[in-house]
Amino acid sequence: MAVETVQDGRKHPPSASGGREEIRNPLRFFVWLTETYGDIVQYRSTVEPAYLINHPDYVQHVLQTNGQHYNKDTYLNKYMLESLTGQGLLTSENPLWREQRRLIQPAFHRRSLPAFAQLMIDATHRTVERLAAVPPGQPVDMAREMMRLTLDIVTQALFGYDISDRADDIGEAMDTMVTIGKPRHRKVREAMELLDAIVFAIIDERRAHPERQRDDLLTMLLNARYEDGSAMPDRQVRDEVMTLLVAGHETTANTLSWTWYLLAQSPQVVARLEAEVDTLGGAAPAMADFPRLVYTDRVVQEAMRLYPSAWSISRRALADDVIGGYDIPAGAIVAMSPYTIHRRPDFWPDPERFDPDRFAPELVAARPRFAYFPFGGGARQCIGNYFALMESLIIIPTITQHFRFSPCWSEPIEGHALVTLRPRGGVPVVVEKRR
Repeated sequence: MAVETVQDGRKHPPSASGGREEIRNPLRFFVWLTETYGDIVQYRSTVEPAYLINHPDYVQHVLQTNGQHYNKDTYLNKYMLESLTGQGLLTSENPLWREQRRLIQPAFHRRSLPAFAQLMIDATHRTVERLAAVPPGQPVDMAREMMRLTLDIVTQALFGYDISDRADDIGEAMDTMVTIGKPRHRKVREAMELLDAIVFAIIDERRAHPERQRDDLLTMLLNARYEDGSAMPDRQVRDEVMTLLVAGHETTANTLSWTWYLLAQSPQVVARLEAEVDTLGGAAPAMADFPRLVYTDRVVQEAMRLYPSAWSISRRALADDVIGGYDIPAGAIVAMSPYTIHRRPDFWPDPERFDPDRFAPELVAARPRFAYFPFGGGARQCIGNYFALMESLIIIPTITQHFRFSPCWSEPIEGHALVTLRPRGGVPVVVEKRR
């Protein structure tokens, strides 16, 4: 095993080599690094070295306490995400990021969320109708169903009904970009060109006919004004639209997919979930019901613990730093994996076990803040976290009111670590109607 070293009076963490294994299965590689080297390790998988940190205090240091001395200029953010979303909120840096965050934040504040509740309910009911029409015993891929559902929701929230006839095209293009993950690949370029054509056509139509504007996120972006009174350029509007499509569709769909995967194997959890959901009397959950859905919320939190969609977060150090007593040079990449930290047995006993009661208030209070960070943290925490949780608290109870699911897999489903953490091969289940 490699050991720490001291050079020029500086203390350096142990180092490990990446390579084919990291490229083939980066999730497994991160787990191996954590199990082998502990809280911090230097590794090399590309042309530049990186440091994987695995302690909540270290994560808090990078994302929050000393966050101003780190930026998102990393391979994942710049090569992968920026090729999809441009200079949107996911990848932009100050001063652009700060200004864009100021303009967009109000739409995702808790006070603004009720405007989205009904479209989430309507979209979920369309999914219920599709599932009800499935012949008895025929497997259904819940990962595909959740991708379709969350795309339905986010396109309605972004564009109103302007886009309903292109939803399938958008879904296929998004899937191509995420699964291939290579910006220069021909199919990825074609998918991006298709999405750009759709988005810019809608922007042009809205600009030309402001009287046709709808009460949606695109209208908010078009009407937003910088401090000097100028409007957001069309290219920036496009980048924010693409950011919201990726973040508001892909990540939530993965969370829901993994939730059904876990529930299909956990009849005792399902029984408690159904008992809580049935107190709604068959009605779709409204925001006023959320305080009653305590166990449902814990189920979602536990699914995100085991399978965080943002499985890896990375930053670049802008200056020399010290983490856990080790020197981190300026320019170094610092990686953090919610997937590995969410499995630390010192904070999560029997970490592979699906146990929503881990999120009882007294247990949450006893853990370090960054023992759990599925939405990141600090100033760059995901702007849509409340939107995503609201979706889950509408979708899971509504579907649970109507159905139970039985697993249709013989081996455990692995995480496919792409830009996000997808269930490899989907989540095939058999649908049983409850009512």
